[in-house]
Amino acid sequence: MTTWEKIQLEFNKGNSAVRQIIMINLGAFIFTVFVGVIARLSGFAPEEMLTYFYIPSNLGKLIIRPWTLLTNIFFHAGFWHLLGNMILLYFIGRILEDFMDFKKIWKIFLYGGISGAMLFVISYNIFPVFSEVVGYKKLLGASGGVTAILVATGTFLPRYQIRPFGLFNVELRWVALFFVFRDLYMFPVSDNTGGLFAHIGGAIFGLIFILNLQGKITRPNLNQTSFFWDKKRDERMRGPIITDKKPKPNQDEIDAILDKISQSGYDSLSNSEKDVLFKASE
Repeated sequence: MTTWEKIQLEFNKGNSAVRQIIMINLGAFIFTVFVGVIARLSGFAPEEMLTYFYIPSNLGKLIIRPWTLLTNIFFHAGFWHLLGNMILLYFIGRILEDFMDFKKIWKIFLYGGISGAMLFVISYNIFPVFSEVVGYKKLLGASGGVTAILVATGTFLPRYQIRPFGLFNVELRWVALFFVFRDLYMFPVSDNTGGLFAHIGGAIFGLIFILNLQGKITRPNLNQTSFFWDKKRDERMRGPIITDKKPKPNQDEIDAILDKISQSGYDSLSNSEKDVLFKASE
């Protein structure tokens, strides 16, 4: 088996989105190390090459580098920046993976990261306080996507308890609130304003994604706002809508199951209780 085949095997092992996200981020970090070595030997700064992967606040640069809206999510400013994001993703993301399918985890991470990057760009271009730095500021890091995962987990499993460092039990909703409040508290004094915008954008997306998934909010229906759309005519043309979709379990039932998990673990659930959680995540 070749080295590349071994990497592919590890990448697809367990069909884990969290595992894949961490591996891609590690791969991007290793790439930056090699770029740094080559740049050093060639006599130029690594930033001159890597800047093409970071999202710029300058709209003119962003228009000619649209790919940075995605690539910035996988690059980090250094080892400790990467380590902090990946540790949080590993411990929180694995919990969400027990209750949600592979594709949804990827959606939350990617769209959360993109939402954070968009909020960064928009904020730096509309608020006068950033007028002097908007021409050269940039954003990189998985913080937006990781925060989206964190808030999504705290919203979807609010009463699920974890035990940080084995010291005390705390529900995930309070963990998510702590990180969001920390970002808001740091906002007036932090030098990393762009990163905080990414966190906030990711948090908003994670919250909205889960609330929409639970049916507590719905996306706007453009047909209902159109003055030129005959809804009755559309219904006649489509015919009756037949659906076999079953109603989702209520929140009290889910909370009771989560309490059981906190006390006895996921393996203590019956098949019917696991089905309830699966339906709740659909």
